[in-house]
Amino acid sequence: MTPGSKKKKFNRLALPAFLWLALIWLLSSLPGRHLPSGKIVGLDKLAHITVYFILGVLVNRLLRGLKVSPRKVWWIYLVMVASAALDELHQFFIPQRSVTVWDFAANATGLGLAFAAYWIFRDRS
Repeated sequence: MTPGSKKKKFNRLALPAFLWLALIWLLSSLPGRHLPSGKIVGLDKLAHITVYFILGVLVNRLLRGLKVSPRKVWWIYLVMVASAALDELHQFFIPQRSVTVWDFAANATGLGLAFAAYWIFRDRS
């Protein structure tokens, strides 16, 4: 594989994950008045889990495509959980938004499910 084709492969695999992460941060930067007001119990947490699970699945695709070592996978997921925490904390500075440990827990749950899926399906291509 040539260096140019490696770069194209990386871009093809990484771009969806980076775009999804950017979308998460963009949406969490919107002031509260721009968000739907009707809260259905549990639906908000399910949304957090789903959004971060999708991020994890996109990252899993990248990790498998690049054949990343298992040790690095642990670190990458730790960085993603830290990013989920920072995403939640940065909402402190956004008007009409709140910071809750439960939202972070839902974000981490979505990543945890994706992490488990990585290990379950890691040898399948």
